[in-house]
Amino acid sequence: MNTDRITAKAAALGERRVDGLCQQLMHAPRPAGVDVERSGDGICLVGKNLRRRMLYDPQLRNFGR
Repeated sequence: MNTDRITAKAAALGERRVDGLCQQLMHAPRPAGVDVERSGDGICLVGKNLRRRMLYDPQLRNFGR
């Protein structure tokens, strides 16, 4: 078997899985004032005082689980 072909196939499957999970998280419910942006590494939560809000809001703490 050609290991390069297997590696390329695994990388493509992994990339497709990541894209699917990112799309799922982009449409997940989130509290008011919190937006989701797509970045090169995945997704990024954006909002005012987000760091402090993540401490107190269980929905933000569990985002993506």
